[in-house]
Amino acid sequence: METSKTKLSGNVSDNKRLLQEYMQFTDDLVMVHSDFDQSKSVTVCYLSGMTDTRKLDLMLVQYKEDKNLLAAFRLDEKVTTIEDAADCLASGMSVLLFDTDEYGVAIDTLGVQLRSVDEPVTEAVVKGARSGFTESLSNNLALVRYHFSAPSLKVEYRKVGRLSKTNIIILSVGGITNPDILQEVHLRISEIPADVILEGNYIEEWITDDRGSLFPLIESTERPDRVIGALLDGRIAVLVQGTPFVLLLPFVFLQGFQVSEDYAWNYYIGSVMRLIRFFSGMLGLLLPAFYVATVTFHHELVPTTLLQSIASAKEPVPFPAVMESFMMMIAFEIMREAGIRMPKQVGQAVSIVGALILGQAAVAAGIVSPIMVIVAALTGICTFTLPPTAINYVIRMLQFGMTVLASLLGYVGIMVGIIMLLTYLASLRSFGVPYLGPAAPFRFDELTDVIVRRPHTMNNKRPSLFRSIHNRRFSGKSR
Repeated sequence: METSKTKLSGNVSDNKRLLQEYMQFTDDLVMVHSDFDQSKSVTVCYLSGMTDTRKLDLMLVQYKEDKNLLAAFRLDEKVTTIEDAADCLASGMSVLLFDTDEYGVAIDTLGVQLRSVDEPVTEAVVKGARSGFTESLSNNLALVRYHFSAPSLKVEYRKVGRLSKTNIIILSVGGITNPDILQEVHLRISEIPADVILEGNYIEEWITDDRGSLFPLIESTERPDRVIGALLDGRIAVLVQGTPFVLLLPFVFLQGFQVSEDYAWNYYIGSVMRLIRFFSGMLGLLLPAFYVATVTFHHELVPTTLLQSIASAKEPVPFPAVMESFMMMIAFEIMREAGIRMPKQVGQAVSIVGALILGQAAVAAGIVSPIMVIVAALTGICTFTLPPTAINYVIRMLQFGMTVLASLLGYVGIMVGIIMLLTYLASLRSFGVPYLGPAAPFRFDELTDVIVRRPHTMNNKRPSLFRSIHNRRFSGKSR
């Protein structure tokens, strides 16, 4: 609480002592005394390794020459308490303590060495922008500004975390973003009681509408063009210091099958690519279940020749189809995870070779049938076509539930699972926005730009789901 904080006094020695005590006498706290002139001296405080000392020296030299440079360098953030000064130091700023003033001045001199801007690893594209976010908050904001040079872009700085005081930025577009949604975002973020925020998911789990939901209600991306597209739809972006992933909200289910590259190609090509992802998502979710249901209950629906091939392939396998399916799906997930966690140079090779060897050995040993290996491989390939969002992982998890229902009730079990899934999705909300929109509630004109990619010349309206203030992208009639 503010009333319990220790005020800075006009005695620099006392302020230094109190600051050292509050920061546990840490060895990386540097305090340097400097004389600006005969009438005024200052103590410069910073954390070694967190501060760009050359930038700090330049600011101090120019400040000596012209005392009005406080405003020019945004040195107008005054700190009046020991606790506030310590928070600024911990975030990489430098604090100036004057010998006669009961306040200090915080300077943005963060100088941590971070990686340079590079192509996003998780959202690579064939055609489109290649720049991706980094762990630097200022660099990420600059990337958004570079791609979206509009004065209507609203930038709001916040600090989150009881101990860490992590810097975040909330982005919106004036005249487009609904102020009620923006206010709700600020309210939920201000109520986060966590000690530390290390990644965007820390914030996501606190502000999401349903913390127990398996499905993501907030999107994350490391592509600036995707962030700008979301802002122009009336959505809000949250940038978090220390992570290259930006949160986008509200978020609806069907957006999980879209990628920014859809708009970099001709709309026919973009539409086909998007339809392939939708089909692959359904196939990845339901293919193992259909195989188990068909082999277990619905032999009459399979052509006789194919049924004979399946029966002869399964004859040496001692396990039922559902157990066979589970073993292959679990093995595939293990190999996928191993390929991700192993060193990049060998991970891909190990996962591919492991899949070939294990599959061939399992078939030769009579543990699984050849057709089950085909089903598992095709299912895994289908999930690889989906964008690397949390929905991808959810579909892979739901495969197991659908397979269990199929083993119990056949095709009826699959239909029960689909109905239960759609009912649950229809009950979800993301900051008041229906999660299945624009499919439920149904809006045909907006659904045409979700299932397929609408031409830019016809995409003159923003989605009504996000309740944007100005719903037109451009004036005039489209052809």
